[in-house]
Parts: sequence; structure tokens; C-alpha cells
Amino acid sequence: MSEPLPDHLGAYPLPTLPALSVPDPRSLLDPDPQPPRNGLRCGNPQCGWQVGAPFPGAPTRLTGFCRNCGTRYSLRPQLKVDEQLDNGRYRVLGCVAHGGLGWVYLAEDTRLKNRPIALKGVLNPHDARARAAMLEERDRMIAVTHDSVVRILDYVTHPGEQPVDYIVMEFVGGRSLREVVAESGPGGRPFGPRGPALTLDHVALYGGQVLSALQALHDRGLVYSDMKPDNVIHHGSRVVLIDLGGVQRAGDTARPPVITPRYASPEVAVDGGPPTVAHDVFTVGRTLAELVDAVAEPPAAGLGPTSLRRLLERATADQPRERFTSAAEMAGQLDGVLRELAAASTGHRHPAPSRVFTPTPVLLDDGLGAVPGLAHWQHRERAQYRDPGPVSPVLRHGRPEPFRVAVGLPVPVPHRADPAAAALRTLTPRDARGAVRQLESLLGPAEESGHGSVEVLLHLCRAHLRTGDSLPAGDAARAVERERAAARLARAAEALDARVPGGAAHDWRIAWHTGLCHLAAHDTAAAEREFGRVHAALPGEYAPKLALGYCAEQRDALADSERLYRAVWACDPQPDSAAFGLARIHLARGDRDEAARVLGLVPAMSLHSDAARIAALRIRAARLSPGPEGLPDPDSLLTVLRDLPQAAPALDGGAGAGAGAGQEHARLTAELREWALDWLRCVRRDPARAADRERLPELASELFCGRGTGRRGTGRRGTGGPGPQEPPTEQALRTALAQSFRDLAPQSTDRALHARLLDLSHAVAPRVWFRSGGPGRAGRAARRRR
Repeated sequence: MSEPLPDHLGAYPLPTLPALSVPDPRSLLDPDPQPPRNGLRCGNPQCGWQVGAPFPGAPTRLTGFCRNCGTRYSLRPQLKVDEQLDNGRYRVLGCVAHGGLGWVYLAEDTRLKNRPIALKGVLNPHDARARAAMLEERDRMIAVTHDSVVRILDYVTHPGEQPVDYIVMEFVGGRSLREVVAESGPGGRPFGPRGPALTLDHVALYGGQVLSALQALHDRGLVYSDMKPDNVIHHGSRVVLIDLGGVQRAGDTARPPVITPRYASPEVAVDGGPPTVAHDVFTVGRTLAELVDAVAEPPAAGLGPTSLRRLLERATADQPRERFTSAAEMAGQLDGVLRELAAASTGHRHPAPSRVFTPTPVLLDDGLGAVPGLAHWQHRERAQYRDPGPVSPVLRHGRPEPFRVAVGLPVPVPHRADPAAAALRTLTPRDARGAVRQLESLLGPAEESGHGSVEVLLHLCRAHLRTGDSLPAGDAARAVERERAAARLARAAEALDARVPGGAAHDWRIAWHTGLCHLAAHDTAAAEREFGRVHAALPGEYAPKLALGYCAEQRDALADSERLYRAVWACDPQPDSAAFGLARIHLARGDRDEAARVLGLVPAMSLHSDAARIAALRIRAARLSPGPEGLPDPDSLLTVLRDLPQAAPALDGGAGAGAGAGQEHARLTAELREWALDWLRCVRRDPARAADRERLPELASELFCGRGTGRRGTGRRGTGGPGPQEPPTEQALRTALAQSFRDLAPQSTDRALHARLLDLSHAVAPRVWFRSGGPGRAGRAARRRR
């Protein structure tokens, strides 16, 4: 049995990081601070030798002169315990650690009730380049205010034999992600002895805060450069980026980058290029991948772990153009992945609107949630209602045709940088052909030169598909519109390639529309490949999962389709199409109860809640397969009969049962009576269903006393059948079904169909046999004539 779906009652808050108690700052003091084991590069820019590196069999010299150029160096901490700076405002408590360029000291701000602060100075006070780099760090970071970036509070100079500058920063106590990784694993508790183990939810939460901090830097034209688990502190219930010594201007080639090769991108670590936004994205991907590897507990069921893996694969792609274009884009996808993970771990839905796709009002269903029209009975034969076999057809599962899905999937949000983005938001066409005319008016000479609007061409592609969908299935013009859509798409790809060579191959919008065109051509295998590319590029989005779920359903890969539809349910604010997809999967497995339960979870505020209620009623009463095993059990049938009056507002006219019920109500009643007749005949003739026969009096009350059919029963002498205490008979149910057909006949304006419905009424009505010579006045008169 599949895992339960997340519920739909409200939007539950997302999980948060465990709150870590901030340790006593003095407990972090290093009693024996040591400089880097391999020393540092000489402070002379023209030298490049290492100073302070140990020699075999000899102690490390922490002070001295460079053996190559004679430049003085000192790698000892410059500040001593209780030493004071800025006229006594800051009192040194000791050394904590060292970063890539400088020592970090713990101190107290005596003017603010001895609030702990951190002092950062250079490792080697004789290194002019290091001092200049620290001044750059101060100037760049003093204006950055973000909860996940350590704040710079002040800047002081300490006089001495060699004056040294110090940055005053907020003190961030907690655990680095390096410590979280080290303390995870089987049985590990990185958040304390009573805290939880590290989970994928925590990894996604870490990533979201880190990416938000990086975006704040990127917005100022800066890159962090040296992201790694050591430089992120879990402080309370948030994370903070520390060690800002590697922050520099994006693309700056004048300064050597501060990187850790294990986490650096290939274009920086191998090719020697400058750090960029793409490099920062890569380092975050490597950092999160290390955290994922430290997760020991098996993840909850669902597609979330796979989506997270796809996200990290894109972030750490070898080619920069294949990665996320910004930290914000990666954060948006990671938020969607987090909602998938949280839905599986908490059992609640965590919906949020997509930043990339706009939901459409189209329900991807083919009649499961609709009351059948009169054409449902158009080709029935009279003999069907006289033969001992079944009279009702098997319920159609409602899988829509591929062309319908191509025009019903969510629509990509126009790219903000597109020159026609504003104009596209003002379009209000009445139909698909009108949309084509309006969009063509936006094309101009720029489009022909390859510098026009790509979005207009993509909109035209979809408009041609909608035009084709409005035509009959066998109309040759459908193929013409599909070819026009493909031509518009090819032109959009050419325009992208004209701007950036090979750009179309890496643009998910082209892959998405290519998949739509393949669907319109009923080539679901090719469409699935294209939607898979979109899913790899946007692993946190629900739209590609919905498209892939349909493609998997088309090739009868029900398990794959179910996982994808469930992932959509966890994140999509309007999960109607996913709910109907899941219902179809359960129907294909013969599980009518689960199919109806899924549709019952569609919220009342949803656009297609009425369709879901109608579909649930039909599923509970329907014949699912030709044999007797395809009929419902008594409990399912009773549920339908009792719920039918409450479903009246979902039908046309909003009329309740028994008081001017609408035409849809009459048709649904006829369909239910057909299924009930088959059920009754099966129960009365099948010895194996003796237990079901004991429920016949209960069913009689629902079938013939007005509660389920909208007509008051009048006993044996009325048309409704037996009274409430009498078991239903096939004759009585035939009488009720005949009445239904007489009610349906006036709905038809087609003479042939009107006559067919009346013929069916006569065919299904019970036969009445008359004999002459019986008792009464007619019998006596006959005897006198003899």
C-alpha cells in the first residue's frame, strides 16, 4: 500500500533549524594558538617564498626573516590577554582561531556591558598585502547588513612595535557546519544529546540561508569566493557566514582569489580564472553535497531526495552556463525541494506559488469529474437491458489525450529581461486565434534579425497549440497548427543562439516548449525526455513533475507516475490535476476507495472541487471491470446514495434532490441506477455474495425512498419501488431506471436520440403479463360471453 498523502487542511509552516544554545564564549578560547602548519607566503610581493614553514627535525620558527629576500615576518598572535584597544573600550580575552589571512580574538566591549565581540587582524603584521586586503574587506563589508553575514561593527588600530589594524565584528558562537558533519553519522547528534540527527530537511534549510546571504553580496557586485563548511556557523536557529577575507569584486583579476581547491569550481581551481557568481554557486553545491553525505538516517519516502540530488548536480556542473544563473534562482528551487522533503517528513502539505510557472485553470481530466452527457446512451441497444449480462459500461478512468495536456499544463512566467515582457502582461485575447493575431502584431524587424522578443515567439508557439486543440480531433488543420507552433519554437531557439552561441541548448524554456510540441504530436516518449531536462534544471518546480507524471502514466509506469503526482501535491497550490492523476492510478489498480479518498482531499476552495466531488461519487458506485468483481461493495454503494443529495450544489442549477433537480442530476441518477441494477442482479444470483444480500433492506431505504434518487417511493403501487422495509427487487429498480430514461428524453433536441432514450425506457421496464378470465368484472364479462 502506498504511503498516505499529505493532508490539505491549511498551509503548515515549514520546519526550522534546531535552536542551538550559544556556548560561553570563553570556552572557545585556544590555550595554544598555532599558525598555519605550512606557514605563509612572504610579505614581499616580488618574493613568493613560504615563511614559517617547519623543516624536518627542527622546530617551527614563528618569527624571523625570509630566507629568500630577507623580509621580516611574525606569525605569533599580536594581542595578549587583558590587552586593551581603542582607549580601553575593547578588552582582549584570548585567541580563538585564525582565518585565511588573520588571527581572530575574543574580546569584550566594555561600553556595552561587556558584550562579546571578535577582533580580526592579519597573521603577519609585516605583510603589506594582507593589511591592504583586510582594509578592502572592511570597506566592502561595512555596508552589508544581512542576518546570515557576520556584521562588521568597528575598525581600530593597535599601536606597538608594529602597528596592526583590527576589524571589530559581532561574535558568532555556535557550531560550524564542519563540526556538524563531523558529529553526524550513525547515532550522531550534531545538535546536542537531546537534539535530532542531521536530516535532508536541515541540509535544505542550511542551503536556503547561505544562498540568501550570498545573494546579498552578489547584489553589491561581490562574491564570497571561499564557501566551505568551515566558514558557516550554526548560531541559535540561523546560520552566519564568517571569514570574509575572500570576498572580492566579481571577475576581479587583479587580486589572487582566496579559495579552497576541494570546493572551488574548475574554472577557478584548474583554469585560474577569477571568482564569479557561478563559482559561488558551485561552492555552495559542494558544501551541501558534503552535508548530504553526512546524513545517516534514511530519508522519508517521496521524490524530495531525488530532487535534492538533481539540484546539487546542476549547481556543481562543470560548465558555468549549466549551473544556476544566480544564488536567488538556486534558493528558489531549493525552497521547492524543501517543501517536498517536509511534506514527506511531517505529513502536511506546504504549498507555495511558483516563481517560474503560472497555474492554468485547465483540469487535466477527460470526463471522470463530469456527469455523462446524453451521448453516453446514444449507442445502447435494447437487447442490453433484456439479456442477463451487465447493462452498465465500465467507468472510463478519464486520462486526457496528449494534445489536451499540451495546452493544459502550467505556463512559464515571461522572462523579466525580455523586451516584450510588459506588453505580454497586457494581452487579453478572447480566443486562441485572437491571441495569435495580437502576438503577431508585436513582431517586428528586430524579430527577423534575431534581436527581438523570444517570449513573443514562445507565446505564439503555445497560441498555435491552443488553436489546434480547439479543432476536432480528426481535423487536418490540427496538424497545420502544430507545425506552425514548431516553426515559432525553432525561431525562438535561433534568436537565443544569435545572442549566445549554444544558448538554446541550455535554456529550459526551449526544452519545455519542445516537450509541449511533442505531446501535441502524441509522441510522449520524446516529450518525456524534454520534460526530464526541465526537471533537471528546475528540480523544485511542480510543473515539470506534473508533465513527467502524465508521460509516465501514458507508458503505464504507474509507480513512477504516482511518485511524481505526489510530489506535485506537496508543493502545488492548486493540486487538482495531480489529484485526478492519482485517482486514475488507483482506479487502474482497482482501488476505488483510495481513488475516492484522494479526490476527497481536494479543498473546497479549489477551482475544481465540484468536479472532484462528482468524480468521487461516480468512482464509489461504478463498475470498474466487466466481471462481477468490478462492482462496488454495499458500503461503497450506500456512501454514494447518501452523499448524492449533498452533491446537488455541484450539479447544474444548484437544485437539491427531490425539488426541481437539474439535468445533470437526472443524468447522474440514471448512471447510478444502472450500476445499482447490475449490482443487485449480481448479488441475488451469486452464492458467494450471501453476506451482501443481508444489506438489501438498508439499500432499499436509500434506493427507493427519495434520499438517493430524488423521488419519493410509493410502495409496490408507485414507480419508486418497494417501501423502506422491503428488499429491493430487480423489477422495482428496472421501473426506477425506466423513469430515469423518460426524464432524460426531453433533454435531447435530437429526434433520434430522443426516440432512443424512450426505447431504452421501454426496454428496461419490467414486463407486465395480462391473463383473461381472472376474477373481477372483466373476468365475469368474459365468462358471460363464453
